[in-house]
Amino acid sequence: MRLALLAIPAVRSALSLEIGREIEYHPEIASTQDRARALAAAGFGPSVVVADLQTAGQGTRGRSWQSPAGASLLASWLFRPAPAEPGLFALLAGVAVARALEHLGMRDASLKWPNDVETGQKKVAGALAHATTDAEGGSLVLGIGVNVHQRLDDFSAELRASATSVALAGPSVDRLALFVDLTRELDRVAVPGERSAALAEWRTRSTVLGREVEVIREGRPVLRGVARDIADDGALLVGSERVVVGDVRALK
Repeated sequence: MRLALLAIPAVRSALSLEIGREIEYHPEIASTQDRARALAAAGFGPSVVVADLQTAGQGTRGRSWQSPAGASLLASWLFRPAPAEPGLFALLAGVAVARALEHLGMRDASLKWPNDVETGQKKVAGALAHATTDAEGGSLVLGIGVNVHQRLDDFSAELRASATSVALAGPSVDRLALFVDLTRELDRVAVPGERSAALAEWRTRSTVLGREVEVIREGRPVLRGVARDIADDGALLVGSERVVVGDVRALK
């Protein structure tokens, strides 16, 4: 669990130079996402906030992200200027996570629209993006949580059916190595010229494309149809409809 090495100023400084952005490390913080958004509001350039424990971690649509101390990679990256719209970049971030995990030995990562990374049909990672605009291209804060070291009993009975960790999936992964590799992959998919390849890989790794799905909003199903494709802006194309918000459940 070498992520705590970032508490050493010399290590943090050297790694900041290697990844090309300032690193702010916290043994414990309410939310890396909130802290990174504060840095964005203060005018900071490319940086990343990383923590061993979040006490008020955020998921999509107001959900919480809970994890024992030292079990997950919990980080929020600040991009300036914003590389894409929030919905699209959260989707591209899934590709970056899948690539980073594959480099470290987990080769079966799949992607569920809009921003979940799965293995064995269970969620192992998720992303949350928030953008602001200004005259200089704005900024985007991307928060990612990856379940790395969790054991089965670290998940509630309710979550065991839908969540897993890298350790439970098989490979032994160091969180610091994952952090560095993931940062590089995020910077890669942020390049406009790389977007087409990233979207093509998302389609290849998708768990929903070509299947009949149900779109759920606020706990209610609102649409059924075949998930045909994703648009270049990240919207899911279900039948003749464009879906930009909601949860998706495969039916067949």
